[in-house]
Amino acid sequence: MSECVTIYDGAPSYAVTVMGFVGHQVVHETQYFAALFGTPAWRAALAEPTPGRTIEEA
Repeated sequence: MSECVTIYDGAPSYAVTVMGFVGHQVVHETQYFAALFGTPAWRAALAEPTPGRTIEEA
């Protein structure tokens, strides 16, 4: 599994990739993409930033 922020059409978005392996070969890959979004006020107290990122309110 990997997580990264990519630039798509000039805007950043989160990307998560889940890969299945047999030996050293990838046999399946699923990618998920989402636009960046802020933290809702109701759960802001539970959120903490990933190193190098900041938390914004939605």
